[in-house]
Amino acid sequence: MTAPLVIIAVRGEPAGQGNLRTGPKHGKAYHANSKDLSPWRERVRGAALDVLGAHEFRPPTGEDRRLALPCDECGTYRTQHATLLGPVRLEAVVTVRRLKSVTAKWPVTRSSSDWDHYARAICDALTGVIYVDDSQIIDGRVITTYPHVHQHALGEPGAVIRIWNGGA
Repeated sequence: MTAPLVIIAVRGEPAGQGNLRTGPKHGKAYHANSKDLSPWRERVRGAALDVLGAHEFRPPTGEDRRLALPCDECGTYRTQHATLLGPVRLEAVVTVRRLKSVTAKWPVTRSSSDWDHYARAICDALTGVIYVDDSQIIDGRVITTYPHVHQHALGEPGAVIRIWNGGA
């Protein structure tokens, strides 16, 4: 296997992007764990921007982000404002905290999210930074583990995200 194009290490308690709930008063959908999910996605996005030395898409001041306008900082349009524009392969090794009461060698408790919830949170966070849209991911893998168990696991909660060009 070829070496990854990008390796991102993210420290902090991972949060999965689970099911949506509907608010009783306003009827809008929201993530039930948004207080944990939003900071996790920001850490993932920030770590990717740091590794790449890139910036987020910035529409012209005062303009609606949905309009087809170029980035105020670099002049690139949103549909081209990412590192990889073609197919992408992604692997994330998500390290979760092992509770003292847990004896299993892998995360099997409800204290951690399902692997696909971590995948959705990570893939959405990297949209617009690594790739224009997460639909570019043609091959994805998420491994959940405890500290120091997997060869790419961190010694503390967080994730190691490795990205390859999907066409290679």
